[in-house]
Amino acid sequence: MNKITIRDVADKAGVSISTVHQALNGKKGVGEETRKRIQSVADELGYQPNPMASSLKRKTRQIGILLPNSSYYDTVWKGVRDYLGSVPNMNVECTELPFGDGENPTRIYKRVYAALEEKKLEGILVTGHSELFSARDWEEFYARDIAVSLLGADMPGSHRIYCVMPDYEIIGRTMAELLLSRIPPYGSIALCAGNPKWEPHAKVVQGFEDYMQENGAANNIYRCNTWDEKDESYLEILHMISRPDVAACCSVLSQSSVLLGRALMETGKQNVVFGVGSDLSKENVAFLKQGVFNNLIQKNPYAQGYLGVKNLVEYLMLGRQPEPDKLYVGSEVVFRSNLSMYLNKSYRSLLR
Repeated sequence: MNKITIRDVADKAGVSISTVHQALNGKKGVGEETRKRIQSVADELGYQPNPMASSLKRKTRQIGILLPNSSYYDTVWKGVRDYLGSVPNMNVECTELPFGDGENPTRIYKRVYAALEEKKLEGILVTGHSELFSARDWEEFYARDIAVSLLGADMPGSHRIYCVMPDYEIIGRTMAELLLSRIPPYGSIALCAGNPKWEPHAKVVQGFEDYMQENGAANNIYRCNTWDEKDESYLEILHMISRPDVAACCSVLSQSSVLLGRALMETGKQNVVFGVGSDLSKENVAFLKQGVFNNLIQKNPYAQGYLGVKNLVEYLMLGRQPEPDKLYVGSEVVFRSNLSMYLNKSYRSLLR
């Protein structure tokens, strides 16, 4: 017979591996009823704890950080590195696996699996809207007992231990409220709506539309579904902004915000058309300072990176199941008047 493992007990009891570990070792954080149920399942299956398990706490844990290498994710990376550098004497070795927006997915995929084999990764931090992995990959990670922590979006079927993300629908509603407060009811709105197949973009748009409908707004909305910085995308946005009836504009993502800002300047509509961009990239910050954008909405990428890796490390090192296992970080409206606060490193430690 195959040896009964802690995963077998967890699957049978319908709980996480860390919960089984806590229950069978008398640790806090598990209710008495759940503890008894787990012990009963362990006895039924004949589970025998590994006497060497306690030594695992002293073992160096291997984790991989699989995130894009882009202006938005620069701040996510900073959050990850700040946490890893803030904990003294931590037996964690981190393998960074950055990838570019235009990089061949097959190359990225091969690099990740090479790291899994060579480094014997026990955990990975990855974006929840990543299209690199199939359902079969997530099942393989689960079978290998690789802990997964997600950023930016949840991924059904990933068996993740934790997910930290913004509330995209709230962001969309906030954008709509900002625009409606500044334009007449007959003014049209130019909306850079991103990729409708990506949940984060689609949910921002959904929140935007819901707010407009709930408040009886009859403003005409022009949509542009682009999500890169190619010339074709810029020309599409430029054409949309050039319409004479456009009174306001906004973008659900950072890349299109950059193109939107350029289009406003090229058409001479900066300081005329009310504009709201997304995220604090260098270009978008410059547009805000110049008055091209009236506001930016930042999705707190620093907190996403910091909390995402923190909960992954604590799960591996301490057997601590994140509670809750899904957390929404607050998004905030940035004005020229408070921009300096978001660029000041000392404020980032607050994990706003």
